[in-house]
Amino acid sequence: MSRYVKYFVQAKRLDKRKRKYYKLDFLELSKELSIPFPLREQNQPKRLDLSKYLNIHVGDLVKVLYGPDKDKEGLVLSINPKKNTVIVDGCNMKKSAWSVLNNKKGTIITQEMPIHITNISLLDPISKKPTVVKRRYMMNGECVRISKISGCAMPEPVNKNMLKEQNNYELFMQKKKNGPPIKDIYAEKDFKNFNLLKKIAYEIKKKRFYEMKHFFKNSPHGDGTDTVQAA
Repeated sequence: MSRYVKYFVQAKRLDKRKRKYYKLDFLELSKELSIPFPLREQNQPKRLDLSKYLNIHVGDLVKVLYGPDKDKEGLVLSINPKKNTVIVDGCNMKKSAWSVLNNKKGTIITQEMPIHITNISLLDPISKKPTVVKRRYMMNGECVRISKISGCAMPEPVNKNMLKEQNNYELFMQKKKNGPPIKDIYAEKDFKNFNLLKKIAYEIKKKRFYEMKHFFKNSPHGDGTDTVQAA
């Protein structure tokens, strides 16, 4: 295996050099290694941004057509035009290790993974079914996206800032249901303060008990004996 690696390294070194191979005469053999000419086509195919042709924007309500999360709906959080992938809120969730300080030890979190843009479709605002969207111009020159099923104009996508606020609110509600408050300092119990509050609560309860006892003792209808003497 090592001799093949040596030949490969030598071939790569010869490929990088700037000096061209000398021309061989008729019936003359070269002592250099046979290296195929690299394919360097000038006219490379241009990458297409499918989100532009499918009329999908960040903040649109879409439906997943294929995969484990089929028939699931969500908002488009981001679009990658180079790879033609999108991230849909709450769809294609995967567990991954993530660390804030870039340490070796990371926490396992679930986050959305990219989905190819051809596996999703926009939803019709009236029938709530997957539809194809076309662009048409109004009388005033405004460009509007129109659904093919109902012929209705598509609503404007949700603002990016609103999407961030919505995700933060959902995370806050999830933490509020599943665990302690957001601040970690409140998650641990301080026994000194806890015992102090316990004593204060006991004193308040004791004081109220004696006040109520004194009140019923001095009241005219507090005892049966007092009512008989008064009569």
